[in-house]
Amino acid sequence: MYNDSGYSRAGAAPRIFGLTLLVLVLLFGGALWFDFLGLIDVTAVMAPALRLIGLEPREDPPLPDEPMLLEAERIAKREEALAIFAEELDGREQALMARGSELEALAQQLGERELALEDRENSVNQALRRVENQRAALVKLSTYLTNMPPADAVEIMVNYPDPLLLDVLLMTDELAEAQGQLSLVPFWLSQMPPARAATIGEKLELLPEITGAHERAGTH
Repeated sequence: MYNDSGYSRAGAAPRIFGLTLLVLVLLFGGALWFDFLGLIDVTAVMAPALRLIGLEPREDPPLPDEPMLLEAERIAKREEALAIFAEELDGREQALMARGSELEALAQQLGERELALEDRENSVNQALRRVENQRAALVKLSTYLTNMPPADAVEIMVNYPDPLLLDVLLMTDELAEAQGQLSLVPFWLSQMPPARAATIGEKLELLPEITGAHERAGTH
């Protein structure tokens, strides 16, 4: 018996079965290939069929237990936090080292300044000691000249250089004023050679401290 298309119903059945079988084979083979590539997992579904044809299904690696996975994540986060903390410590250490270098340089500068101040203080103290020694020597020399006869004192002082003679006269006038006595300076000058006395007198007049003393000595 034939249908309108010219094919018998009995002849179409084998073709349909064959096409269906071909489709199943293609689906099975494609599923195996995709499973092999790791795109899909058909091991659990097709395990019985695979065993019928002598193939062992692919076994997936066992998944780690959830507590272990959580512990691993916690450890990883802790290590990450420790790494960040270590970087911060390194940065702080470098900053402290830089600050330490600055403080060391500052301490060195302060030490140098302290040494300079000590040297300056020593120089000032030495200068003061020299002045004190010079003053003590002038006091002693003025007292010595004042206690000797004026003519002898003038004979000695004439040979002094002008700076020393001026210092002796100034000290003599200062000591006389402190003791409330008349100064021998005007008398000594009057006994010196006129040219020398004029030179020393002009230099003494340039000193404000001694000018008043000369005026007071001249009134007595």
